[in-house]
Amino acid sequence: MKIKSLIPILIFAVLLAGCAKKTSTSGTTPTPAGAGTKILVNELPMDQRPFVALVPHETGKLFTFYAENADKASAATLDLEYQSGDLLKGARSTLTPPISNPYTKAIILGSCSTGGKCTFDSDLKSGTMKFSLNFTGVAATNVLKGDFTFITGQNNLPDGKFTFAPAKSKIPNNIIMGNSFGIPKSAGKDIYLYPVVLTSASDKNITGTLTIADTSVTSIEIYDGQSYQPLKFTKKDNSLVINLDQKPWSKSATITRDDIKGTQETVNLNVVGPIVLFK
Repeated sequence: MKIKSLIPILIFAVLLAGCAKKTSTSGTTPTPAGAGTKILVNELPMDQRPFVALVPHETGKLFTFYAENADKASAATLDLEYQSGDLLKGARSTLTPPISNPYTKAIILGSCSTGGKCTFDSDLKSGTMKFSLNFTGVAATNVLKGDFTFITGQNNLPDGKFTFAPAKSKIPNNIIMGNSFGIPKSAGKDIYLYPVVLTSASDKNITGTLTIADTSVTSIEIYDGQSYQPLKFTKKDNSLVINLDQKPWSKSATITRDDIKGTQETVNLNVVGPIVLFK
């Protein structure tokens, strides 16, 4: 008798579970935004990558982010992290479409209050730059990721591949060395590792020793603002050594100085390179 009395209860429980299952599978809960979107890191072909550079300002309080050919993207976001002493600092900027070509934006190395009072970072060392790009009709976000370094604070890129020791008697305002992701003009050959630029607030020659921790390179060229020129190098202690003495090529740009209440300022962006390696 006890077993028979349980049968109606079990049948009711099964029917109830079935109804619950139908409700959960036939509901209209929306798919979370971005679900299924691929993230591709450093997979964008070289000829589709923007050329980028971080150029220091003569005050040392900011630098300018410069990009060529980023206008191919329908949307883009820049994320920066850098070390200031023992602290990790960061900045983010969204490029408002349509993206101008070239694109420039001044980024403060510090922070400002709503009242306009600013504090600036010191003891700057190295950092990481991530440039996220979306293209119309492409169901993926392409992320370009690379390193940069403030030469007077740390003279090598974090991956150890490139080290620059400036000539002691010719150190201009802090030099920034970094991965430029793309190149301004086709080099006509496949680039090994990644292209590297050195930038300065001064238009004086950037002079010093560039060491590359890779001996599989067969040739090296440098972009001079118009075309690529060969660079001489020697092999030493499992590295390649370049005695660099190069005048920067320059671009004029208007930036907004958020550290002085949105004042407009025209600056010259001084760039050496990119330097490109070939196997």
